[in-house]
Amino acid sequence: MDTIPISATKFIAGVRKTWARKTTSNNWPIAILTATLTITSLQVQADSWVSAGNAPASSGGGLSLAMSSKTSEKFGWGLGIVFNGEIAGNDVLDYPVPHNNYTNLGTKRTGNAIGLDALWFPAGESAWRPYAGLGLYYDKRAEIAQSNVTGWYYTQKGKSALNMGGELGLQYRTSSGAIWGMGCHTIRGGFLSVGWVMP
Repeated sequence: MDTIPISATKFIAGVRKTWARKTTSNNWPIAILTATLTITSLQVQADSWVSAGNAPASSGGGLSLAMSSKTSEKFGWGLGIVFNGEIAGNDVLDYPVPHNNYTNLGTKRTGNAIGLDALWFPAGESAWRPYAGLGLYYDKRAEIAQSNVTGWYYTQKGKSALNMGGELGLQYRTSSGAIWGMGCHTIRGGFLSVGWVMP
């Protein structure tokens, strides 16, 4: 059987890599979901806050952000993201290396983790508000190999995962309407938060 010359292999892979970069975007679903939840919070006059922290090393580390709202006396929601991708998905071709001259880099996260948390406030509308949360976070991982010929990254095997996360936090709502808080999330890590009470 005739083999494809390496120059032809590089050309075909290059075309596919360029096409993937032009047509692949993981940001628009996040933007749409964030906008939808923000508008919902404003419409129901919810307390809202932003949290920033650092994910634990066991989850890959990285900056974590969350936007959350308390939409009723005892319940709320949160949208979280952890910037813990080890390699950008757009930099990885979605098929195996087309030759045998490569280095296997192992399993890597090819995107950031994103998820939703449901929040429960047992103390209701008091100034000091402890709360607990439970959520699901999605991330994408793949067994990555790097061609020793072109230097490009390839997906030997790919998989997606849903991970359950838990959260505990404490907030203080001032008489002027500011919200200060801190807490810990099993996926997003320890965090500090600041927010406001919608009039």
